[in-house]
Formats: sequence, C-alpha cells, structure tokens
Amino acid sequence: MPEVSPGGAPVRSLGAFERAIDLYMWRNPVQFSLVAEVGHSLAEAELKTGLARLQDLHPLLRVAVDRDGPAAVYRETDGLITVGTAAPGTPWQAVVIHEQTRPIPAHPGPLARAVLIPAAEGCSLVLTFAHQITDGTGALRVLLDLLAVLDSDGDVPKRAPSGVPQAQEDLLARLEAAPDTGDAEAGPSAEDDERMHAAGELRPFSGRPPHVDALALDRDLTARLVARCRTEEVSVHAALCAAACTVFHRGGRDFVRVLSPVDLRRAAGLPDDVANRFAGARTASTADDAKDFWALARHHHQGLARQRTPGVLRTGSAVLVQHPPTTPEEAEAMMAAVTAADIQITNLGAAGPDAAGLGVSALWGPAQITQLRGEHVLGVVTVGGRLRMTELTHDPVPALVPGMAAVLAQACAEPLPHT
Repeated sequence: MPEVSPGGAPVRSLGAFERAIDLYMWRNPVQFSLVAEVGHSLAEAELKTGLARLQDLHPLLRVAVDRDGPAAVYRETDGLITVGTAAPGTPWQAVVIHEQTRPIPAHPGPLARAVLIPAAEGCSLVLTFAHQITDGTGALRVLLDLLAVLDSDGDVPKRAPSGVPQAQEDLLARLEAAPDTGDAEAGPSAEDDERMHAAGELRPFSGRPPHVDALALDRDLTARLVARCRTEEVSVHAALCAAACTVFHRGGRDFVRVLSPVDLRRAAGLPDDVANRFAGARTASTADDAKDFWALARHHHQGLARQRTPGVLRTGSAVLVQHPPTTPEEAEAMMAAVTAADIQITNLGAAGPDAAGLGVSALWGPAQITQLRGEHVLGVVTVGGRLRMTELTHDPVPALVPGMAAVLAQACAEPLPHT
C-alpha cells in the first residue's frame, strides 16, 4: 500500500545520515526511550501543555517525514505529541518494552510520544523518540527542557535553540582539517582482526517484546570509578567497554566488538541541537586482552580517541554524502555492516545539576533495539552521583549487566601499580 505524503510545509530535506536512518527504518523500527523518575506528581494535561511548548522550541519535534519524492523531506505537522497514562505503579521497564513493540510511523507525525506513570510518591515519565529526528543527547535535552518548562509555569528555557537544525554532514563539512597526530598504537590490535568487519544479520521486525535489564551503581562505586578512571587516564566510557568485553570473554567469546555512538557536539563542536549529532565508532578485544582490565580500558580509550578526531569524523561523513544508500535494501546492508557488534554502549554522561534541581531522582536509558540478531544495546546515564545502565536485547546473556558492575567494582578495588 503506497504511503500518503504529509501535507505540511516543507522544513528541509533530510541529510544523508538522516536519510540513511530513515531508509533503514522503513522495515526496521529504531526508536528509543528515556525514563525519568521524578519526586513530585505530574498531570497528563500539564504534560501535554509542556510538550506543546517544546514543539515550538525544538523544530524537529513538530515534523513528519515525507518519503514521496527523490529526496525525503521533513514537513511541518500540526499534531501534538501524544501523552498516555499507565496504571499507577506500573514498572517503567514494562512501558519501555511496550514502546519497542509499537513503531512510530514516519507520518503524520510528530515523531515522539510520552507515557506518564503515576506512583504513590512522584511519578515516572517515559519519552520515546523516532531516530530520524534526534539522538540520545538531544532527547535528554528535551526531557530536561520539559521539566524546566513545567517547573517554571511555561517559561522558555534560556538555552532553547532557534531555527531548524542543520544536517550534521553540512556542519562537519565546514570543519578545519586537523593534522595527523601520529599517535596510532604500534603493532597489531584487535581492530585489525578480519572478524571486525563481519556484517550483522537482521531479524525481521515482528513486534516481539525485548528483554530489559537495568542496574544502578551505588554512589560510592560510581565515585570510585570516576576517580580511578581519572588516575588511569581513561574515560568512564572506555571502562564500560572493557567491563562488557570482560564479561563476554569470561563467558567464552574469543572476539568481542563494541559499538560506541560518538556525540559530535563534544567531539566536533557541533551545535547543541535536538537533532542527530552522532557517528559510530567500533573497538574490539580478544580473550587475551581481558587479562588486564585497565590495559583493556586504555585500548578502548585509544581506539575511540582515534575515531573521534574531527578529521576522521569529517572524512567518514563525506564518504556517506558521496555514496549514500538510496533504497531500504542498501540502507539495511550499510547498517548491518557498520553497526554490527556484540554490544552497543550509548553513554550520555552526567545529566548535570539541572536534573537534580528539577526533582529528577533517577534517569534510565536510552533504551532501544535496532533489529540486529544477537545485539545488546546498553544505555548509560549518570544523575545524583549514580551511574545507571539499561540493556535491551532479544538474546539475553545471563547476568551481563550485573556482571559488568561486578567487574567494575573489582577493577576499582585493584591496587594502583605504584602502591
């Protein structure tokens, strides 16, 4: 059955990266949820009002995708972001699972929705976004902006953007070329292994509910992890990559690939828009690499550092512009080739003081699946001094998330080399 084009005014054409995501999503829904546990009650009516205000502030929250034509186009929609209310006390995990079984259609838009979960004290709020319009960092901004609007009786957040966000490849094309630093690792590495380039296998979307696992590190372990990573001169994200690989290796896997979305706002200085601003970077390890945790973390840190330099990011973006997929089949082949991994880790970092000041006691996500067989998608975010992990998969590995927490605790307890 042919699609009917939305009739709103054109906003802009989708960029090459946005179009690749959209083509992939013709048959493979990719949408993700963020969950906020809030210490005060919210009403469905005020959420609807707040979300409508945000649609005025962030243009891609009020679009649909028009696929009728040689170039897909964002078109304005006058639809409002829908808000549903779950039964009081419903576990947020159950809502996240349900959200993954209901694709967000490209039109009539908008490409986001919300679910309110009342509780005896406070509530939880689940926001779900189609990936054509934003990434996890942009979604977190929407969530915090929404709570700020509700907290200020509708006042506009001071950091709200103006204008339609540009496509990321147009922004990356203007980056200055950076000289080669020559800091590539000497000798062979896991990334040179031919298994690094094995394509993934798509699982046709059937609406089957995914498995969800979630765990929060306590404040003490979170603080010790941050401090130890600083001492070891690695990122917390690299330590998470090393922990995931260690669990998989201990479970018998000889070769493990990790996909890490790179936030281009930080890596390349792109504007802090509610839009897609990311690129994928893959690192890998063999079972022998897992014998020394902090050496493995440094391996991931160095591999990611090489891939997140502005020059590398600009080159990768230019290749996509020159050779974009033009059909859903081509987009599926591209995604299966470049995103295949044993685990994807999206780390939004620390939500900052804004979250706690707005009554947020916990954040979870981004929570999503991408329809690749055997995938494990781990969302990480820190608020209130606690790092939280949320895993979605159709192929559960026993105790993956708790195992990562145990590995991190053990690594932080190791004596320093010079002591």
